[in-house]
Amino acid sequence: MTIRSIRFPISRASARFGAGLMSLCLAMLLGSGVVAQAAGTAGQAASNARAVAAPQLALQADTSALAQNPSPLVRVADGRLLAPDIARIVNRGELVVAMLKTDNPPFFSEKNGELNGTDVDLARLIGKELGVPVRFDRSPETYDGVAETVAAGQADLGISRLARTLKRGQIVHFSSTYMRLGHALLINRVRFAEIAGGSSVPQVLRNFKGKISVIGSSSWEEFGRRNFPNATLVVYPTWGDAVAAVKKGEVVAAYRDELEVMAILRRDPSLALTLRTVTFNDLESSLSMMVGVRDATLLSFVNELIAQRPEKPTVASVLKMMN
Repeated sequence: MTIRSIRFPISRASARFGAGLMSLCLAMLLGSGVVAQAAGTAGQAASNARAVAAPQLALQADTSALAQNPSPLVRVADGRLLAPDIARIVNRGELVVAMLKTDNPPFFSEKNGELNGTDVDLARLIGKELGVPVRFDRSPETYDGVAETVAAGQADLGISRLARTLKRGQIVHFSSTYMRLGHALLINRVRFAEIAGGSSVPQVLRNFKGKISVIGSSSWEEFGRRNFPNATLVVYPTWGDAVAAVKKGEVVAAYRDELEVMAILRRDPSLALTLRTVTFNDLESSLSMMVGVRDATLLSFVNELIAQRPEKPTVASVLKMMN
């Protein structure tokens, strides 16, 4: 059977209706895309607005925090803004420096009512840079007592040929080192020969078991315990007493820095017949100033002054001053 194609006539009106219907559908499809795009654009704009607003809110919060917490600096009488520890000194009108009661030339000593010495000069230089005079508190009777005076807040600084020690490091801050001194022993020749038994000096000292005199409440007590653990430390109130003990043979040696040990024989060369000195290249005492644990800006100030100081004392220069 043969199928023939059948044509159905379409009127012009029907054609126009179909075209209009297709146009309407197309418009609806395009419109939905435009609406979706518009919605996306609006969402992005809102997101951008929130992103811009966030830093502004943070800035407002920071500004509010600054208003509630003003600068930690303190305004002094002349209008300057200074750190609290510096302002305390300036407002008081003087720098209080703790110093050992007993003279220790050429570092500090009093003659005819006037205090002089390398440590004194350094303290006065700090006062000068701060714009205030220096008042020395010489009530401490021991070296440790100087650090304790600073730790108690009774002095702004402490200086007295003070070495850094673990004990002092628990109560004060140490400034930068302003001088280094090697360690040394002043030895009684006869007593040393008795314990040496023919061994060399380095061999005996490496495992020293004799008696050593040191100054009480000084860094040398701590250094003696650490560097000569097998020795017997005998404590004396002053360096003169410790030296006298060596001369008398009460102890084998006296322990201190090379400056003081060498000075003994320089003052009296005849003592070389009975005494000798030994210095250590690998041990040194770092002299520093003591600063209160709360005075961070003062510590920084002192360190910078030490760094910029044009003249730095040495063992050789100090020995010349001692002659």
